Amino acid sequence: MAEHTLTLGIENHLVATFTPADTGFDGAPPVVALLTNSGVIPRSGPHRMNVHLARRFAAQGIPSVRFDMSGLGDSRRTASTLPVVEQWVADTRSVMDAAQARFGCARFLMVGFCSGAEVAHLVALEDPRLRAILIWDLYAYPTAASRARTFLYKLRRAGLVGAVQKAADRLLGVVRSKNGNGEARAANGRPVEVSVVPPREVFGQRIQTLSDGGVELLFVYCGGEPEWFNHAGQFKGMFGQFPFHEKVAFHYLDVSDHLITTRTAQHAFLAMTDDWVKGRVLPANR
Repeated sequence: MAEHTLTLGIENHLVATFTPADTGFDGAPPVVALLTNSGVIPRSGPHRMNVHLARRFAAQGIPSVRFDMSGLGDSRRTASTLPVVEQWVADTRSVMDAAQARFGCARFLMVGFCSGAEVAHLVALEDPRLRAILIWDLYAYPTAASRARTFLYKLRRAGLVGAVQKAADRLLGVVRSKNGNGEARAANGRPVEVSVVPPREVFGQRIQTLSDGGVELLFVYCGGEPEWFNHAGQFKGMFGQFPFHEKVAFHYLDVSDHLITTRTAQHAFLAMTDDWVKGRVLPANR
């Protein structure tokens, strides 16, 4: 396997590693995989998951590109004044342009870990070349059942006295926030730019648009964040009112934490991804 690491983008600021397919299809490959950062983790991915995925995809005849977005990993910041997430969307589309020229394919799948999933679904709303997305631990919205499970989890962890104290501290924090301007600031006093979770109705409509457009979607949540997403039924509770709920794929990977730390979790994630690609992505893009 002859991987090549290149710089690309309008300012030649993006660093990307191209992995060709080990075996070929007749003509161009059916799809090209995009692999990128999870938060501030470099393009190798959490516990090198992007490297493992690139090798697995290559064995299936799927070339891939793993890349660092502007200001992350080996990629430089850009002179652009775009907001960070908008810049990352532009970065991803630049990588798609380069990959299309190199591999001769205008169809892409993207594995989005956490913040990468945020970027991926926004890219798909702008660029019809992105035909499939694995959405890992993105937005979760509480339901009555998930709130009850969260309460029981906190109660078991802290005990009754601790739970009461935390509730009191939280109430005090709400009062303090109402007395201030509520703006998050860094140690130097400057405002901190954070990603804002959209309302469920807004996010749901975005996903409905993608689903209606034929984009293959796999939502995956880990079992290691019980205060965020804590049971398989929460997905239906969050999105059951949207028609896409019956169309998209969903998996609750309860053996994994957010960073896919253990070997058991890594093997389960890779097997799940293989099944999704073979069962839903490749048939839709041949």
